[in-house]
Parts: sequence; C-alpha cells; structure tokens
Amino acid sequence: MENINQYVMSLNVQISNSIDLYVDDMQKVLMMLSEDSNLPIIADKKFIGTYESYQAYSKFYDNIRSLIFFKGYKSLSVILYDKQEILTTDLTDGHDYKYLHQALNDNTYKEITDSEQSMILLPEFSLLPYKDNNILFSQAIKLWGNLPGEKDFMVLSADKNLFANFLAGVNNKAFDDILITTAAGQVIFSLNSDVSVYSEFKDKDIGSLSAFETLHLNGVSYYATLNNSASTDWYVISLINKNKIDKQIYDSKMTIIYIGITVILILIIAVNLYVTRSTRDLKRLSKMMKNIEKDNFQSRSEINRNDEIGDLSRSFNSMVKNVLENQVLRKEAEIKSLQDQINPHFLYNTLDTISSLAIKQDHVKINQTIEKLADFYRYNMNIESNNLVNIGTEIQHVKNYLEIITLRYGTRLKVNYDIDEEVLDCKTIRFMLQPVVENCVQHAFNEMYLNCVIDIKAYSDQEAVFLEVSDNGIGMEESRLSTIMSYINGERQALDHGGNGGVGLRNVNLRFKLTFGDAYGIVIKSENGEGTKVIITSQILK
Repeated sequence: MENINQYVMSLNVQISNSIDLYVDDMQKVLMMLSEDSNLPIIADKKFIGTYESYQAYSKFYDNIRSLIFFKGYKSLSVILYDKQEILTTDLTDGHDYKYLHQALNDNTYKEITDSEQSMILLPEFSLLPYKDNNILFSQAIKLWGNLPGEKDFMVLSADKNLFANFLAGVNNKAFDDILITTAAGQVIFSLNSDVSVYSEFKDKDIGSLSAFETLHLNGVSYYATLNNSASTDWYVISLINKNKIDKQIYDSKMTIIYIGITVILILIIAVNLYVTRSTRDLKRLSKMMKNIEKDNFQSRSEINRNDEIGDLSRSFNSMVKNVLENQVLRKEAEIKSLQDQINPHFLYNTLDTISSLAIKQDHVKINQTIEKLADFYRYNMNIESNNLVNIGTEIQHVKNYLEIITLRYGTRLKVNYDIDEEVLDCKTIRFMLQPVVENCVQHAFNEMYLNCVIDIKAYSDQEAVFLEVSDNGIGMEESRLSTIMSYINGERQALDHGGNGGVGLRNVNLRFKLTFGDAYGIVIKSENGEGTKVIITSQILK
C-alpha cells in the first residue's frame, strides 16, 4: 500500500505543478494585456463613437487573439466601470461581446474590489453573456493604475476541457476520479463525475486532512491522496475505490502465496529426486567397495555425474586401478625376491667352498677377502630380521664393503675411522651407511688417482646420534648441491643429469624420516674442489 501511495502522490505533485505553471502563465498574460496601449482609449468616455475608439477596439482584439488564442483559455473580459461596459472575447469560437455592466454579479465584483491583492483567483467565474459550464476558474487583475477609472479590471478564464484532457493523459486508468478543490471544500473540477456529486465536501476544511486519507463519499469508501498547489492554495485529490484496491492487494497476496507454494512443491520434488538418485548411486558405490574388500578388483563404477558423487566415483575407479596395479607389482616383486634369494644363497655357499679351498692352499688374503664378501652378502640377505640394527653392526658391514673395495683401489684409497664406543649399541635403520659410502667411492674420486681419503665418524650429543662420511674428492657447486638436496628430500622426482646417482641417498633419507620423523635424515655439505661431507642424524635409541 505504501508503494501505491507514493506513486499516487508523485502523480498529484505532477498535476499540482502543472496547475501552478498554468496559473503563472495566466498572470503573465494578464500583466501584458493590462499594459496594452489601446486600453486607455477604449476606457475613456470622450472617445466613444470616434474612429480612434474603433481602431483601439480592433487592435486590442487582434492583440488578444495573437497572444493567447492558441493557449487553451476560454475567454477574456475587461470591466470598464465608468463606462458601465463589459468587453468579452470567447477565445474558443472567436466571438466578441459588449454588454452592460449590470450583468456582473455583485458579490463577485465586491470580492474583487475588496481584495488587497492585484491578482485574484475566482473558481468557476465567467463574464460571458451566456451560461458556460466549461470554465474551470478565472483570474482577475485590477487595472486601477493603468486606466482613468478606479474600479476597472480584466478577467482571464481557463477552459475546463483543457484540464480534463491533461489529467486524462496523466493516468486516468489509475484513479476512480481526480478532484480540484478549494481549501474550504468547494469542488472546482472532477475528471470523471459532475462536481455536484461531491456535495459532502462543501464547507469541509480540506487543509486539515492528512496527505493520505480514507474518505466516505456517496456511500463509497475511497483511498484519497491530497497535495496542495502552491500558487492557488487549491488541493488536488486523487480517489481510488477502497474495495477495488483492497481486492487487488488480496489477489496479489494470493498470487504470491500460490506461486510460493508451487515453488516450494517444485523444490521438494527436485530435492527428493536428487536425494533418491544420490542415495541410489551411493548404495552402488558401497556395494562395489564391499566387492573390493573381497579382492574382487573387476568392479568399476559407471556413475557419470558432475557433482561430488561423480568425483567420488571417479576417485574410486582410480583407487581400484592403483590397487590392482600395486598388487601386480607386489606379485612381481615377490617372484623377483624369491629369485634373488636363490642366487645369493648359491653365491655365498660357493664362496664358502672357495674359502675352504684357499685355506687348504694357504692363500690367506684370498680367504679373508672371500669371508668379507660372504659376510657382506649374508648381511644383505638377512631381510627377515628387524629393520633396526646396532650402529656397530652397520659400521662392521661398511668395513667389510670397504675392505673388498680396497682390493681394487689398493694404496690409492685410505679409510679413517673415528667411532665413539658409546654409540655402537644404539639402534639405527639397516643399510643406512653403505649407500652413503658407496656414493662417495663412485662419485668423489672420478678425477683423482692418488691420496683418496674417506673419514667415517660416529658420535652423539644429548639429542641425537651423528654419523659423518667425509671425502677429499672433487666436491660440487652450490647449485648442484641444492638440486641433490631437493631430490633426496623428495621435493623433485629426478636429477637433471639422469642416471641412478643420489637414489641410495634419497631412499636412506626418506627411510629415516618415516622411521624417526622429519628432524632426522641426511644433510650434505660440499664446496667445489674441497670435498663433500654427508651427515646422518639418527635418534638415540638403545
């Protein structure tokens, strides 16, 4: 209802502004005509019947027609009191009238002469010599300062049809009626009815009403919107049948309710269909997961959706594929492991036989080397033992490896040991030291033929056990060192130069972090031409 009131008020303001503009235009026209130079001649008795008087009348009428004939005014009248004469022009048909002063209503004349204002508005006032119901209102201007007489004035009348056409163009269909009233309740104009049907307005103080009222007129209730015209102090009142607008509001509410119910029903049906479909697809996925639990990896989800359930279906298929591939790889690894176990067992059994033959032939060095090699393979084959071993055992394994390597390098390679006996019984992961030493032998001394030195240290503090493997080899540049550290920490998948370099170090580092945590593992320090140091940090565990 508030929106309707605001809309109607905006139309009322538009109508009031148009009335104000119309009245302002009438005042300008009257001012111009009151200063017409022909009026003094017309008003002076001494010019009666003269040629000058005839010319003055003709020119004055011509000026009237050229100035206001097409402006929509009804009539213009001039009251010449001293001559007891009224000059009137009907601006709608062009006829001119001259008649006696007695035709003027005494009360209206007295209202004009008694007014202190120079411009006076007169509702439904006409000076035509016949009754004309098409005059909406008139505006009078005193001519007492312009003519010899002291009671002469001019009256310009507005055509009611002009206002009717204008108001019909505003929005006639929006209202049951549009009224123009005085502040005292006199209905000057009604768009759709005769003003007499609004007799209940008579003597009503319109100014005391609020901008929005409910009025009861002729047994009908109306929503009324009032707006005051600044120039005239009249009121524009728009009437809308209360029953009609209440029915429209009720119909609108019911339409909104019906639409709301329909939308809710559609949403309930849509949600129900979605939930039913989703539940069905989730049950299918659950059934396939149970098949996977029974090692039936032939199950595949055929759910094709573009939502979370579709993502879950695709992830499930990817998981099944990965599990199946891992199972195949595991089977292949088991077969290869069996093959690898057969070959080393045969190898170190053969080595034992060769060792016995070497002893019989008194080849002590050969016998010692074969024993070291057999111990080396025997340690590697002990895969069923615990993943953790004593650091002393791990160091002995590396010593066996280096003594075998020394046969190939001879005096070219020297190994120094600095082992704190307190760490020998500490536990660490198996095969953690040999890959580091092996990497040192293979890469550190590529361009060296003499004085190749490897230093192996083991010590501890209150927080960890440290094992260091240092060499005096070729070292590496900082960029190369950064690349290798990224690789062994799992931050990149491969080294730029390819090959297997760093794979052993990567495996050892990741095993330490999986076993003891991220605080443990391998750190490499190196400078180009200055050698390399690999520091292994292990948890203190006894």
